[in-house]
Amino acid sequence: MTVKIICDTSADLNLPNDATLYEKYDIEWVPMNVMFGTTEYKELVDLKPSGFYKLIHESTEHPTTSQSTQHDLLKAYEKFGSKFDEVISIHISSELSGAYANARMAKKMYKNKNPDGAEIHVFDSKQASVPFGIIAIKAAQLAKQGLNAESIVEKLTHFFENDDVIYFTVKDIKWLFEGGRLSRAKYVLGKMLNVNPILTLIDGKIESVAKGSGLIKTLDLMLDMALENLDRDVDNITLHFVEAETRVEIEDFIGRVKEMYPSLKIGEIFTLGGTICAHTGPGTIVLIATRNFEY
Repeated sequence: MTVKIICDTSADLNLPNDATLYEKYDIEWVPMNVMFGTTEYKELVDLKPSGFYKLIHESTEHPTTSQSTQHDLLKAYEKFGSKFDEVISIHISSELSGAYANARMAKKMYKNKNPDGAEIHVFDSKQASVPFGIIAIKAAQLAKQGLNAESIVEKLTHFFENDDVIYFTVKDIKWLFEGGRLSRAKYVLGKMLNVNPILTLIDGKIESVAKGSGLIKTLDLMLDMALENLDRDVDNITLHFVEAETRVEIEDFIGRVKEMYPSLKIGEIFTLGGTICAHTGPGTIVLIATRNFEY
């Protein structure tokens, strides 16, 4: 049984200098879309992360985003539908984007045109950015082991429910408000309190779960919460990070983590892509803790 993994570019498997990890794991990506004013860019096709951050500082327009199109998703299904027995199409939380809904529609279109083609399994990651990307990597690793799609989906569900924890903080909550991810009431309260929010995803939605005072204490609290969620099983935990012009701060934090928890594994520092950063803004720091995961 051969299985192909497809995901959208909000998985943010972006490395420095616009490199990515998609190729390493043979994951096919379908672009999300980022707009500055009336100009639309397909993420990773004609807008790399470095180009997005350049535009952030040069453009007078606040960036907006839209999901992968049914057309682009259908093209990916048709590209691999005749080469593989099954396709798992993994997407950003359906609570945050219409990518999952578009993928379901593209699946119907594909099956109408190709009744004998590969079986398409559309999977809602209930995550965003690298926590979703790690799920895609996990899926690709399982596919390489020869598991069928049903078994892979079962293991993915167990993994993100039990072994995958995310916390993040933002420099300025106005990005979440302007991007429609934060209510006006929460925005006004957050600005008044002048604290660092600690956020996570619960049932696919962004929720505020704690507040920190100052970046160092906020990161320490994020780490403590993540370890507590994974039973402080430090010998089997890997930390991964996502930066949005915050690499120096993350590297400093990693230095302190290594002193506090020498046995904790440190994974990659990824770069937040345009789709997610348009809603969280520069200054975002994401901490992901995984158990039973290896690159």
